[in-house]
Amino acid sequence: MSENKHAKLRLTAKLLPIIAPFIAKADIRYYLNAINVRPHKDGGAVICATNGHVLGAIYDPEAICEHEVILRFDNRMQQACATGLTNDRHVVMIGDRLAVVENGDADVYIQAGRPEIEAQYPRYERVIPKLEDLLPGLPGTFGSPVIALAQKAAVAAGKALLRRSRYAVGMTFFSKKDDPGSAVFRLGCAPNFIGVMMSMRGEGNLPAAPAWVAALPVVDDLASMTKTAAPAKTEEVPA
Repeated sequence: MSENKHAKLRLTAKLLPIIAPFIAKADIRYYLNAINVRPHKDGGAVICATNGHVLGAIYDPEAICEHEVILRFDNRMQQACATGLTNDRHVVMIGDRLAVVENGDADVYIQAGRPEIEAQYPRYERVIPKLEDLLPGLPGTFGSPVIALAQKAAVAAGKALLRRSRYAVGMTFFSKKDDPGSAVFRLGCAPNFIGVMMSMRGEGNLPAAPAWVAALPVVDDLASMTKTAAPAKTEEVPA
């Protein structure tokens, strides 16, 4: 029996829920219903998932990864990674099974069945634009389900990194120069994360506001709109 070449695989568990929203659901391209892990030239690994419309990738500098691999990552694995965030949890290979362990060797969950998927995963290097091609902003039209997945990743990142500030779930968007076909999004509390989402091609861009807005009365600012007028004084009625 040959040795599993992924036997030394080790990933930081709390980073996986940040990527999990982008895993495809029952896609005919079965390899998209999984995560992709590949070694980085500077050490560690890049963990990626995509459903074909939006992609999320995060660099795990503490990871051990000798060979690229596509891994099934079921719901219970995701739950095991998303809990116990103050503990030392990792995703590892135990024999030919994927598992979450705590404090080095205590099993939290072992996923049933062989996790490796034999396929060619999309090369996300071709999808992520070069830094010099990006400008701040989000032109174009993007589906609300895609935005919702980005928001789920932001919430997961805030929980995973124990950031409780209201700014922890903030997202920043960038677009390619003269090309609204895709956009990059970054998560405020996860600097090693990058996401790419595809626009709804063929949809016309809406104007900044509908026509009826031009007929609204002039208001100095939002605060002026929310001010409550002081109650009028009433004369006392003699007894």
